[in-house]
Amino acid sequence: MIRKKIKSRYSERVSFGFLVWMVAFAVISTAMGVSYAVLKNEQVTERTEINKLNREIAICRMNANQYRAKTDALTNRWAMRERLIHDGSELRDIRHSQIEIAHSTRQEASIHSTASR
Repeated sequence: MIRKKIKSRYSERVSFGFLVWMVAFAVISTAMGVSYAVLKNEQVTERTEINKLNREIAICRMNANQYRAKTDALTNRWAMRERLIHDGSELRDIRHSQIEIAHSTRQEASIHSTASR
């Protein structure tokens, strides 16, 4: 029995060096794909963290606005008058003629120093 060497029709066209380059290209392409996936995952993770921080900042701003609204409501003079009346407080309104302006010691010192000149 005589064995014939069966040749592939491409065996003469593809050299060993070409096969090595094809394998190297496949390995490099795979490595690039994996590194791209890792970097994209990090990018998505960072974007998620940034979105979380933006939400927290928005919540803090909303809380600050609510706090300001509450303090404005509590320090509103008309609301304070109504609360005092409702609580039966002895505090009453005063007229503008009853208000005396007290000068600080610095102002008095400057007034006295300019008057003595």
